[in-house]
Amino acid sequence: MLRFFSKMRYKLAAENRPAKYVRYAIGEILLVVIGILIALQVNNWNEERKEAAFERKVLNEIITSIGQNINYLKRGIDSNNDAINSCQIILNYFDKNLPYSDSLDRHFSVSLQWFYPSIQNNAYESLKSSGLHLIKNDSIRDKLGGIYEWKYMEILNQRQEDYFYGIVAPVLAELFESYEFRGPMKPYNYDELKESNKYKHIIRTLKSNRELQNQYWEMSINSRLDLAKMIEQELNK
Repeated sequence: MLRFFSKMRYKLAAENRPAKYVRYAIGEILLVVIGILIALQVNNWNEERKEAAFERKVLNEIITSIGQNINYLKRGIDSNNDAINSCQIILNYFDKNLPYSDSLDRHFSVSLQWFYPSIQNNAYESLKSSGLHLIKNDSIRDKLGGIYEWKYMEILNQRQEDYFYGIVAPVLAELFESYEFRGPMKPYNYDELKESNKYKHIIRTLKSNRELQNQYWEMSINSRLDLAKMIEQELNK
């Protein structure tokens, strides 16, 4: 094709017909430009198909991770509810001045337990590294950021750990024979334990913290359910 165009240019130039040569040259340039534009458009279509396939893949992965994360959060709420219940039982014994019972040993331990939900962010992090702009639906993109960039759950977890090791653990060493996670805890002296303002403050604080944590975890579950619904609607279009 290029050889054909070259021969035509030489022929017109040899015939000394400049007007026709110029028209031909312009036509040739237009053909080249059109060819480039077509090639660019085809390339754009290919890129759009790749991006659409990647978007669909990531959205499906996020749907899967949402299900896993909701299960982890529900397990965390169940664990917190066990701890809240044990805290309340201990406080009831103290407030009503009830005598010691071996059943309390388990509640002393359970009241201290906490749970770290193992939140899966791999799909979102993969999307971030490739570019959030690949998610065409603005509402989904905003919802993703609102959920996965919200760090308050991690902050609460860290505060809980700091509180336990900084405040709770030293007090436990003075009041209990030993502390075994989820195992029984026997107080040195139950009557002194009932009167310990430090210990009662700890139990009330742990109960309050877990109730607050559950509120945030419930909010997180509902946000993820909303996101999953939005993604499913987008995938079904």
